[in-house]
Amino acid sequence: MGAAAGAGAGGVAKFSVDPDQAQKMIDGLKLAIEKLVELRTSGQKIQMSGAPGPDPYSGYATLAMRKTAGAEPGGYQWANEQAQKALEQTINNIEKALAEYRATDEAAKSAMKG
Repeated sequence: MGAAAGAGAGGVAKFSVDPDQAQKMIDGLKLAIEKLVELRTSGQKIQMSGAPGPDPYSGYATLAMRKTAGAEPGGYQWANEQAQKALEQTINNIEKALAEYRATDEAAKSAMKG
């Protein structure tokens, strides 16, 4: 069974999945999404953190750290969200391909019987 995965910036990667293993793959991808959701809170915590000291360098470092952890393009929270979307799209593609495979398989079995 072939399926297409979201490969980042509009690219599509082709791969094959054994229909018997497809659900395991979907479950694993769902676990990866759950982990990304958990990790996203780390970025949120960093954005709320204060400077470790009163000196201006600590303040600048904190601002840079917040930007890097943020939701603007290139920030951690943004990248995390993009990864979640790509995984969700991959799950959708696998589920669609699996449904098509099963429908084709059933049609072939029916044709063989009758």
